[in-house]
Amino acid sequence: MNLLPTIGPDVAPEWYYFCVGASVLIIAISKGGFGGGIGILAVPVMALVMPTQHMLGIMMLVLIAADILSNLHYFREYEWRLLRWLLVGGVLGIATGTTVLWSMGQVDPGTFDRVMKITIGIICLLVIALQAWRLAGRGVWMLPIHPASSTMVGLVAGTVSAIAHAAGPIIPLYLLQAKLPKRKLVATALLYMLIANPLKVPGYIALGIINADTFRDCIWFIPLLPAGTMLGVWMNGKIPEKPFVIIMYTMAAVTALAMVAKALG
Repeated sequence: MNLLPTIGPDVAPEWYYFCVGASVLIIAISKGGFGGGIGILAVPVMALVMPTQHMLGIMMLVLIAADILSNLHYFREYEWRLLRWLLVGGVLGIATGTTVLWSMGQVDPGTFDRVMKITIGIICLLVIALQAWRLAGRGVWMLPIHPASSTMVGLVAGTVSAIAHAAGPIIPLYLLQAKLPKRKLVATALLYMLIANPLKVPGYIALGIINADTFRDCIWFIPLLPAGTMLGVWMNGKIPEKPFVIIMYTMAAVTALAMVAKALG
């Protein structure tokens, strides 16, 4: 019985371990509260070395483990007034995104992988562009804080999360307008994902995205999460965030563009 990760014949093992390990560390640092939505870089980087369906399954399990660890550092600092309506929209969004995945999965595996790479790449680039606009000091227009707008933002985040695990920056951007203290903002966004991510699991299992292979492959990288989470908590407030975030988003944009170009080619 093979217990090692599944590595495609066209992928060098050292490149595989580097990309997946780096993705897991980036997720953990982001979940630790540093770098905003830099975790989005993990999606295209991991997709470089495996089919997108397998990537979605591994990423799902890693994200749930990371959410549990990171929430321990922000326990009881949540803003429930905003969170409950975000979650209402999130449930609707996850159902929508899962339906989209099911529709896309009706094609052959090769076509599905190409379509998913293009879709994920475009979603990542859109989110990166939104963050770049904000970092440039242009501000980001968002809906005013209200139960209806919270539900709508939760729906968008849930849909994008189910399709591409790319909802990380959306909730914090919306919460910025509530002018919450930083720790409360981070805690509320983290709890949204801690509740929303497991809701994706039944659909992923039904679609075959999560299976025995994804459990076997992700278990090798889960040990990186505690170190990455503690590093993110330490970096939060200790290291200038903006230069680091600019570098990471630039890398994410280049990686996403390369993924889309390869899929189109």
